[in-house]
Amino acid sequence: MKQCEVLIRFPDLTNEQRGHLYKAATELSRAGVYFDTGVGCRGNDWEFDWSLKGANVLFKKFSDGKLPSGKPILV
Repeated sequence: MKQCEVLIRFPDLTNEQRGHLYKAATELSRAGVYFDTGVGCRGNDWEFDWSLKGANVLFKKFSDGKLPSGKPILV
């Protein structure tokens, strides 16, 4: 399996939504799933990269079959 880097950004969250996001990350860590999280001017981030432990990220299908660069996905 190839390693990938995924950034999930949660922009413009209310304080209540941030609380739910924090609880979700806490529950995942209790289940043995760990990853980097962060907060910045663009929102809250979850990073599924080298830091991801206890789970795998699998891409099953891209809507157009291409990378953001427009090149085809090579596996």
